[in-house]
Amino acid sequence: MYLLTGFLGIIAIVSPYLFGYNDDAIALWTSLIIGVVLMAASIFEGIAADREKWEYWVVGVAGLMAILSPFVLGFSTLTPALWTLVIIGGVTILAAWMKLFPERPRYR
Repeated sequence: MYLLTGFLGIIAIVSPYLFGYNDDAIALWTSLIIGVVLMAASIFEGIAADREKWEYWVVGVAGLMAILSPFVLGFSTLTPALWTLVIIGGVTILAAWMKLFPERPRYR
């Protein structure tokens, strides 16, 4: 999972410049901070040989913050930033959920 979260971190860092919302300071810094958090969690996950799951919790919370930030910080009208962060947040939450709760439901 660390490759996926690292890739999503890179996308979050590059997206303000790629999609043209780098002139909005709040959206820019939100994307940069979310990207750095995802990259740091990815690096720690890749380096650590332990079985603790704190990195996945960090990634999940970062994904939730990415989804909520356009609405809470007031840049939800900036469509490229909104959709970039919502998609990145959704994928990171899904990836963290799959690693934290790997068991499948059993149907009878």
